[in-house]
Amino acid sequence: MNKRINLPAAIAIVATSLLLGCHKTAKQSPPKTEPAHVEQHVDEQDLNRVTLTAQAEARLGIQLADTMLTEVQRRRTVGGEVMLPPGQTIMVSAPVAGTLSKPSAGTVPVPGNRVEAGQAIFTIKPLLTPERDVLTPSEQIQVAQTKANVATTQIDAERQIESAKISVDAAQIAYDRTVELLKNKAGSQRNVDEASAILKLSQEALTTAKTRYTFLSGIKLDEQAGELASREIESPVAGVLQSLGAAAGETVVGGKALFSVITTNRVWIRVPVYVGQWREIDTTRVATIAEFGQPSNTTSQEARYVSAPPSANPIATTVDVYYELDNEDGKLYPGQRLAVTVPLHSRAKSLVVPFRAVLYDIHGGEWVYEQIAEHVYARRRVSVEYVDGDNAILVSGPEPGSKVVTDGAVELFGTEFGVGH
Repeated sequence: MNKRINLPAAIAIVATSLLLGCHKTAKQSPPKTEPAHVEQHVDEQDLNRVTLTAQAEARLGIQLADTMLTEVQRRRTVGGEVMLPPGQTIMVSAPVAGTLSKPSAGTVPVPGNRVEAGQAIFTIKPLLTPERDVLTPSEQIQVAQTKANVATTQIDAERQIESAKISVDAAQIAYDRTVELLKNKAGSQRNVDEASAILKLSQEALTTAKTRYTFLSGIKLDEQAGELASREIESPVAGVLQSLGAAAGETVVGGKALFSVITTNRVWIRVPVYVGQWREIDTTRVATIAEFGQPSNTTSQEARYVSAPPSANPIATTVDVYYELDNEDGKLYPGQRLAVTVPLHSRAKSLVVPFRAVLYDIHGGEWVYEQIAEHVYARRRVSVEYVDGDNAILVSGPEPGSKVVTDGAVELFGTEFGVGH
């Protein structure tokens, strides 16, 4: 007897099997894992917005300035090294033979100490002393020879003063001539700088010659007793004691080098510049000098170009450019590294904002507050290339014509982070 096949039931059984098989396969496939997941992506432009009321703006003293795209003198910041110009080291020698001792007031300073002009370094007692009232013929000859040596030294010191005066007069005439030629557009600023440097060196040589003459003119020889009184040997200039060539208690001959003093009231900055770029430097304009590690609001110093003996480094393919800087306070030391911003001949258009609008965070980031709507301000990141007077020259920043906060920027910074209130 043939059994009938229930077709609908068979189709249902097959369909159910297929569904169960697919479901089993889906369960066995591993879940897909994303390599990275960001909860919420926020653009930096949408951050750091501060909305103030009119009363809050008045209380914070908010003032605005335009971001300008203007043509500025291009500059480049390079490293420089402090060095002493020629003629800054003065050597002091013993005027006569004698025995050294410490000065009457204090002790002999050690190298590295600062000394003042006229400060006693040693006391010298000449060797020629009377042992009796009547001198022997040999002692009389020795007295006469000492007198002649002292007189010759004094005459030589006086002659050096006259020679130094002539050099100063000649240097002054040359300097006045170069200044006049520059006014008439027939000379260059470089010639004026070179003449000024020569004039300063001549004036310092005259000062040294006068100091030496004053010291030597104080030596008096007693003809009757043949005795030279003890006297102190002083530093002719203010500066740093560089070296000592003798010690207290030592007997020295006339002319022996006793000590040397370097004057640091004027220094040179040696700036190595790549040979392919040094002709771009405008030496008629001043360079800006800044010390490393100083706060951003520290006032920079200005240095003028000086003509110095040419020097270069063939291994580094650099040539040296020199600038002169006043150092009356003695804060700069030979060998110290500085940041030197030199002006270039070329000009270019750059973004410019007032420097007081620039803020620095704890990580050194540079920011300004831009007004994006009435009473609404957004903190924008900027990149400062260099500071020129009261303006900051930017590499990147807000669009030209946008308003940035100047007065009240610091207060706005505190308002955003909830400090200082």
